[in-house]
Amino acid sequence: MKSMTGFAEESTKYNDLELRCIIRSLNSRFLEINIKTPSFLKNSEGWIRDMIQAKILRGKIDIDLYLHSHQENTLVLSESFIKQVLRNEKTLRKKGLTLAPSSFTSLFEIEESFKKSNNISDRNLKALVNKSLSSLINTRAKEGKVIKKDLQGCITKMQTRIKKIKKMEKSNFNQIVKKFKRYKKELNLEGKEINISEVFSNLNKSDINEEVVRFTAHLDHVKSLMGSKGVVGKKLDFYSQELLREVNTMSSKALISDIKNECVELKSQIERIKEHSQNVE
Repeated sequence: MKSMTGFAEESTKYNDLELRCIIRSLNSRFLEINIKTPSFLKNSEGWIRDMIQAKILRGKIDIDLYLHSHQENTLVLSESFIKQVLRNEKTLRKKGLTLAPSSFTSLFEIEESFKKSNNISDRNLKALVNKSLSSLINTRAKEGKVIKKDLQGCITKMQTRIKKIKKMEKSNFNQIVKKFKRYKKELNLEGKEINISEVFSNLNKSDINEEVVRFTAHLDHVKSLMGSKGVVGKKLDFYSQELLREVNTMSSKALISDIKNECVELKSQIERIKEHSQNVE
């Protein structure tokens, strides 16, 4: 089980340049990927997206790639670069071409572009992105363990409470019978014909056995999800709705207050499961 929230930051250096990769992960119903890169790395966005999709199944992923130059070298042109420019200009003039004087700004932009295009290889960039994704996945996994532990606590508490309700089933049914006998006496139905099918129908309306059985089955499915891989958040959300439906029916059918009180506590635990379902992959 993995959380959908996480953060990772990794960097790598190339001579006087530093490439930094920052990845943020937030909750989302589906997998959303937003990529921000320097203009000279735009062609890499395709394989970056594919790499993320291969490793992450759900969540909003924001990945930013930044390129930094060391401050002391920011406005310095290398001597070798200047010599190369002068040689090229000399060669072109010998061939009869008239060249305008090169400005410092234009030379600086050319050298920076040259550095970036030559120093940042796909291999190095892939290694950096892969390292960042691995760090992100680790943080999501760690938070997922915390969520899993809390979910297991919720399940244990719910199992205890549904067992209590199951033990009170007989008392609830006896209360239904007493209620029917009281009505029978108060309405002076002794010796008169009674519609048996209607009686059983009313008795069934107050019987919570079916809801208890279904609730227990849904809870078993939730417990099995704790050890499963892949996307579990959507399934948890579905089962939390089913659990809540059964509890609401139990509460409305129950004639004794102890069952209704246990149902209130169950709803509180179900709400926690529903909240967690929005936060896990």
